[in-house]
Amino acid sequence: MHENYEDIINIKYEKSKHFPPMPIEKRVAQFAPFSVLNGFSKAILKTQKDMEKELENSKYQEES
Repeated sequence: MHENYEDIINIKYEKSKHFPPMPIEKRVAQFAPFSVLNGFSKAILKTQKDMEKELENSKYQEES
């Protein structure tokens, strides 16, 4: 394996002669499916907080 990719890191980028560059709007659209996951992280945090409250409540019940 090459160390630090020195053999390719300085290769000059050449635009394709056969394919025009993709418009930015289409490039952005490729990442759109990941935007659905934004609400998922909030749901995970809410579940985590709910579970922590349940654990704390169960500890207090065990102590008393």
